[in-house]
Amino acid sequence: MPETLTPERLDAVMSLFDLTTEDELDYRRLLTEYANRERPAGEYDDVRKATDVLRSRLGTFPAASSELDVPQTAWLVAFALVTPDMVAWRESLGIPDDVTRAGLSDMGLQLTVNRRVHGRFGLDTCRWMTLHFAGHLFRFGRLQYLLHSQPGGIPGKAPAGAWVLGLHIPEAGPLTADGIDESLEQANEFFARYFPERDIAAITCESWLLDPYLSEQLPGSSNIARFAARFNPYGESRDQNSDAIYFVFRTRELDNLAALPRDTSLQRVILDRIAAGGNWQVASGYLG
Repeated sequence: MPETLTPERLDAVMSLFDLTTEDELDYRRLLTEYANRERPAGEYDDVRKATDVLRSRLGTFPAASSELDVPQTAWLVAFALVTPDMVAWRESLGIPDDVTRAGLSDMGLQLTVNRRVHGRFGLDTCRWMTLHFAGHLFRFGRLQYLLHSQPGGIPGKAPAGAWVLGLHIPEAGPLTADGIDESLEQANEFFARYFPERDIAAITCESWLLDPYLSEQLPGSSNIARFAARFNPYGESRDQNSDAIYFVFRTRELDNLAALPRDTSLQRVILDRIAAGGNWQVASGYLG
């Protein structure tokens, strides 16, 4: 028999994911099909592999997403099945329920974005979501934080193996200075209290938002430029147009960029650079 959730646990999981009505109906339909053996035969083995991977990563603080290659539907079933395990682990550490709830609400956001991009229920960002179920990705207000060790360290800032917080930016409105400051304050207090044995050496960010070209093209008063100015660059940048296109336009298609809207200064900057033969880069930095 396939692993399933009791009705009470299923309701609790759906609540934690903060789903839209449409996505919750589709998610419940998928889990019902799985429980009733109505899914393709091979998917049951895929779900087992996915749940095994997620449970093995719980509390291990990996820096990277899982590389397991299984269908989106298998991941979605596995995420629901292992949520009670992750919640129980968090509770054993005394972590407040509202912190866990804030983090897992990212599932609802990711499903909403997927429906906007593809017009259907699904999850493009399954690998990203595996970090949530390792139990070490937290959200405080405007920002998310990934607790992990930095194998190569950060030159002049942190030695190899030091603990860092990788900062991530969910889709949630303007990136205001006040919102960032408030989030950082909450995060610093939280990690000092609940993970005191992991002395945080730095808060880092790896993003196309840190590409210096972007700040050069935007007004210095813009939220994005002010955000990027907080970071000291380190390491090598890499060309990656796909990140800028996906996060600004919510499409992964790069073959018809001329059809994309040019309504905002940010959209125009993104498209103009590529049209001129340039490439957007993902850069890394740490808070000064």
